[in-house]
Amino acid sequence: MNKLFLSSQVQDYEKAYFDQGNLDKDLMLKAAEITAEYIIKNTDNKKFICICGPGNNGGDGCYVGIYLSNKGFDVKIVEALEAKTKSSLCMEAFNEAHSGDLVYQISILNNIDTDEVIVDAIFGTNLKGALDENMIDLITIINSYKEIFSIDIPSGIHPDTGVPCEAYVEANKTISFIGRKLGLSLNEGKISAGEKHFHSLNLEMEKDIKEIAKSYQFIDVKDLLIQRSPVSHKGNHGRLMVIGGDDNMGGAAILASETALKSGSGLVSLLTQKIHLKASLIRNPEVMAIDSDSHEEHVAAMSNQDVFVCGPGLSSSSWSKSMLTKLINHLNKNMGAVVFDAGALRILAKDFLSTHNIKSSIVLTPHPGEAADLLGITIKEVQLDRINAAKKIATQYKATVILKGAGSIVTDGSEVYICDEGGPELATGGTGDILAGLVGSLIAQGLSANNASLLAVATHGLAGKEFKDICGENGLAASELIPLIRKILNNK
Repeated sequence: MNKLFLSSQVQDYEKAYFDQGNLDKDLMLKAAEITAEYIIKNTDNKKFICICGPGNNGGDGCYVGIYLSNKGFDVKIVEALEAKTKSSLCMEAFNEAHSGDLVYQISILNNIDTDEVIVDAIFGTNLKGALDENMIDLITIINSYKEIFSIDIPSGIHPDTGVPCEAYVEANKTISFIGRKLGLSLNEGKISAGEKHFHSLNLEMEKDIKEIAKSYQFIDVKDLLIQRSPVSHKGNHGRLMVIGGDDNMGGAAILASETALKSGSGLVSLLTQKIHLKASLIRNPEVMAIDSDSHEEHVAAMSNQDVFVCGPGLSSSSWSKSMLTKLINHLNKNMGAVVFDAGALRILAKDFLSTHNIKSSIVLTPHPGEAADLLGITIKEVQLDRINAAKKIATQYKATVILKGAGSIVTDGSEVYICDEGGPELATGGTGDILAGLVGSLIAQGLSANNASLLAVATHGLAGKEFKDICGENGLAASELIPLIRKILNNK
C-alpha cells in the first residue's frame, strides 16, 4: 500500500526541509535529473518539447530540458504563460535555457510533428482557478501528441481531488516526488496520469507525516481470503441471503446472488418477487429462490442467515420498502451482517430509516448519486471531496462505506483506502450488483466488513482489467465478471 498526501502537506514538508538549510535549487536539479533519466528509459524518441509554466514545476521542466539537451537530444523549451510572473527558481532555470538557445515561442507547437515527446510542466500542484481559452487551446494541442510525460501531476487536474478543469492533460506517464499526491488516485486524476512513477528524492515524508489515505492494489490484499479446511462443509462458509428484485428489476438480485454463490458462499438464498423465481432457478438452481406474501414466511426465511445483501433491484415501491423495513427490524433483534446497495440506499436516504440499532456490521456501497442522496448534497459536491463524503456516510450510518467510482474508496470513517484497480470498462449496468454480492460473500466466509470490502473492491477492479486485456474497454456485460472473479480468488 502507498501513502497519499494533500499537496499542502508536501509543500509544508518541503518548506521544513529547506528551513533546515537545504537548498531548494539542489532539490530541483535532483528531481530534474531523475525525471530526465526516467523519460529516457521510457521512450525511444530523441526529440522533446518541454512546456513550462511560471512556477517551480516550470523550473523542473526547464531543467529537464537542459539535462536532455546536454545528453545530446533535440530539445525545445516552450514558455506556457509568458505574461505571468515566474518564481525565482523558474526564472533562473529559464535564464539558463535562454543562454543555451533552447527557448521557443508557443506557436511552434502548431508546426511540429506530433511524434515528438511532450514534457508537461505547466502547473504541477499549484493549479488555481479556471483555465482561460488560450490555456484550454494549449492543452488540446498537447493532447494531440502521441507521447506525454507529466511532472508531478497532469496539468489541469486538481492535486487533492483529481477533479479536472475545463481541459486537462492526458499523460501516458506521470512522475511525482517526495509524497504521492491524493489527486492522482481520484476522479479524472486517476485516469489522466497514465502509468505512475514515484521517487522520494531520498526524503522521508512517508515515514514522518500521517497520510490522508492509502492506495492499494489486489496484490496488497490477496491474502485476506480465509483458506478452507480440508474437512469443511457448506455451513462453514456462510449462509447469505440476497433481498431484491422488484417488478421489472429481477436481474440485479440474480446477479448478486450468483456472484455470492460463485465466489465461495456456502449457502445462498434469494428473496425476490414471484415473477423472478423461474429465471433464478433456471440460471442458478443452487440458489434457494424464495417468494412469499406472508410476513411470517419472510421472517422465517431471514432466520439463521449470517449475511444479507439488500438493495439490488429494489425500487421506491411499497414492496421494496416493506422488505427493507422487515430486514432492519430483523437485524435490530438478531445477529447478521448486512450490505446495503442500490435501491436500499435510496430508500434509506428518502425514508430516513434508522440503522443505528443493527447488532452486526453494516456495509454501504453507494455510487456518487446515491452518496449525494444519503448526505443531502449534490453529486458535484460528493466528487469534489470524495474522501470526506465517504467518511461522513460511514459515521452517519456507523458502517463501512465503499464509495464507488474512479478511485473507489473504502472507509470505516477513520482509515481511508483508495483502490487503484479498475477502470472505465466497469461503467456498465450490473457491475455494482456484482460487487455487492461479492462483499457479502466474503463477509459470509469469515472476513470482517472492512477486509471484505477491501478485497472485494480490488478483486472486482482486477476482474475488469482482465476483461479489458482480453476484449478491450467496451462491451463488458456484468455477468462476465463472475468467472473472472472466481479465477482471481482461486489464484488461477
